[in-house]
Amino acid sequence: MTADCGAVEAGEPDPRVFGDPRVVAECFEDLPAHVFVFEGPDHVIAAVNRAARAMLRPGRRVVGLPVREALPEVDGQRLADVLDKVYTSGRTLSEREWRILVDDNGDGRLEECYLDFTAMPTRPRDGAACGVVVHAMDVTDVVAARQTAEAQATAFERRYQAALDEVMALQRNLLPKRLPVLPGLGIAARYLVADREQGAGGDWFDAVSLGDGRVGLVVGDVVGSGPQASAAMGQLRAVLMELMLDGFELPEVLVRLDRFVARVPEARASTVCLAVLDSTDGRLDYICGGHPPPLVLAADGQAHYLPVGPGGPLGVVATTTPVPVQSVRLQTGDAVLLYTDGLVERPDRPLQQGLDLLRVVADEVLARDTPPMMAAVAADRVCELTVERMTRDGHTDDVTVLAVQWTGTHPPPFDADLPALPGALAGLRTRLGDWLTLLGGGNDDALAVQLAVLEAVSNVIEHAYADDAGSVRVEGLLDGAGRVCMTVTDTGRWAPPPVHPGNRGRGFALIRGCMDTMEIDSAANGTSVLMDRELSRLPAVSSDSDGPRRSAASGEAGFRVEIIEVGPPQVAVHGPIDLCTAAELHQRLLEASRGGVLPLVVNLTGVSHLASAGVQLLYQLAEQMAGDGRRLQLIGPTGTAAHQVLALTGLSQVAEIVESFEELLS
Repeated sequence: MTADCGAVEAGEPDPRVFGDPRVVAECFEDLPAHVFVFEGPDHVIAAVNRAARAMLRPGRRVVGLPVREALPEVDGQRLADVLDKVYTSGRTLSEREWRILVDDNGDGRLEECYLDFTAMPTRPRDGAACGVVVHAMDVTDVVAARQTAEAQATAFERRYQAALDEVMALQRNLLPKRLPVLPGLGIAARYLVADREQGAGGDWFDAVSLGDGRVGLVVGDVVGSGPQASAAMGQLRAVLMELMLDGFELPEVLVRLDRFVARVPEARASTVCLAVLDSTDGRLDYICGGHPPPLVLAADGQAHYLPVGPGGPLGVVATTTPVPVQSVRLQTGDAVLLYTDGLVERPDRPLQQGLDLLRVVADEVLARDTPPMMAAVAADRVCELTVERMTRDGHTDDVTVLAVQWTGTHPPPFDADLPALPGALAGLRTRLGDWLTLLGGGNDDALAVQLAVLEAVSNVIEHAYADDAGSVRVEGLLDGAGRVCMTVTDTGRWAPPPVHPGNRGRGFALIRGCMDTMEIDSAANGTSVLMDRELSRLPAVSSDSDGPRRSAASGEAGFRVEIIEVGPPQVAVHGPIDLCTAAELHQRLLEASRGGVLPLVVNLTGVSHLASAGVQLLYQLAEQMAGDGRRLQLIGPTGTAAHQVLALTGLSQVAEIVESFEELLS
């Protein structure tokens, strides 16, 4: 008997041993798992059961075709690598929650699914492997449910942050906490701690606005790991940022950094890649000191590495002649990937093999559409999926990736003319939220801008028009320095503020707390409130155990109040508390406390917007309860919309603010 999978001994299989062939075939067909049978080194698909066919688009022909031809969309997702490994080694391989993107509709758009699978070699009679059988279970719903639960589990996030190792916390503090948001650019970064050490290392990245639409980009690597490498990295990052912000050209920056490293033994042999990208024309200037070359992910699918000059690692040989800067002009939609060698180097494979693999993996990520469970920003998607796929077989060094896409387009300005009526706030909140999402800033920035603008409009509604209803105009734009600039204008005449405002008059203080600057321009024909805030985005800094973290989807929720009669009455508020809803909330609070007789807990976790009208109501309630010898208890977890306002308005001085109901009971 040969090692051919199709070869059998003379005669038909004995049904007394193997069972009725029809029954066996029916069982194979009815298995709930996706089963694929591959033959030969090219992994020609020999059979698929009903469940496997259902995962593919109806009528899609795969039997008789090699896997790369039958499922071309999986190229770059390393599925064929798994089949190669099982076929070559003859050993079974299992993976859990493997993310794969499949074209199941035939329209070129990929759908995301997660699989738990086992790949087993097939042998005719204990001979050499002649094929592979893959048995996979679709666990997409399980993963999606877990991700949703993780996004909502703010209490778990707090416990996780509190339990961080001190060295990891140091690493987070040394790396940049924010990435700039600039017109025409999408910027993202990801840092993954070495799984072998689970401690700090010497990798770092940076992105900083240099003015005139230019952004400075840095990825570097200090040799070694642990606190010494982190400390050296922190010094290099600080020196490098100062040089770039002082306006030195890239060759001079590299020379000065080399001189500094020569005096810091722990930093010697460090490598660095420096670049400046101009968002106005897509010009990228770059220079490398012993660092892997930048990878350009072209919008047309032609990924390629940029040539690098002769510069070596820092502090090893004195640099007397500046390394010449090199330039390339990006096309609209192109992305640039800067990274450290931890992404591509493995002890068991040549460096060139890792670079080739990175080019295929990263290019495939950028070329595909955005599945619903993935980040919408291309740079985020490139960072997340590239790191995930490149580290599936483990990594022994820190991994750092910085991705920048030149979109070549600037977001449109915001412009809204509204009646100065409370009913206009809900529509404005939705429009403004959509626009801020388009700009690409972080959740904290978007929440702060939205809160400040709605507060300014609320002030116009309350104070600008004493008799007749007027109008209010809201304008906004993202400038070249990454600042969102907002203007709220009315044509009314404001009433003079009272000498003793009591619980009122906190609106402008709230706006100043949310924005970087605020100016009020009052004239006979109206008032304008001008405010701005620099937008930024969070990089992903994590260990392997963190896993991908996603924010819960934001959206405008309707206002509702739940009264929970457990222990002290708990009032759970959902949606916005503003001019339109404050009166209704006041009535429900009186109802829950039996007119102020019972103690009261107000849960603000689900509040999407807490305006000054809501703050005033809470102050009134706190003072009323204090007069009865009680203290108002508010639940406002860190990271929620309400928590930020509670801190800004000083409500913690008159009310007890806790993270959860369980904390009140403990």
